[in-house]
Amino acid sequence: MSIAVLRQMFEQMVEKKDPTSIDRFYHPSFMMSSNGINQDIEEFAESHRTIYATPIRYSVEYDEQAWIETADKVAGRVWITTSSPGESTNRIEVVLIAAFTDGRISRLWETTCPSWNELPAFETYMSDT
Repeated sequence: MSIAVLRQMFEQMVEKKDPTSIDRFYHPSFMMSSNGINQDIEEFAESHRTIYATPIRYSVEYDEQAWIETADKVAGRVWITTSSPGESTNRIEVVLIAAFTDGRISRLWETTCPSWNELPAFETYMSDT
């Protein structure tokens, strides 16, 4: 079930750039740790609203051999390709562990290559921190 939730989140929120679906996929107690950046749900939601308002586009591919699922956690690997006008396309490898509470993501630990937060398309992601 948790793998299905992650897939839905990538399809409905990330690829469609829909910040209104954050509450559907993320628990109010959500915390993220990504490449040394830590955010709670409010910081995460605000950062996503900011980046989704830009012309960036996302495409997600899944490593079907890498999924590991327990009752309340999922580990996996995906590739997120980003494209923005005037920039090179970037294919970002993401290795993640997600924990779930009440069917929503409550913790997310991830590392990416290249580090998404060093790419020009994400300069505005955390502009006030």
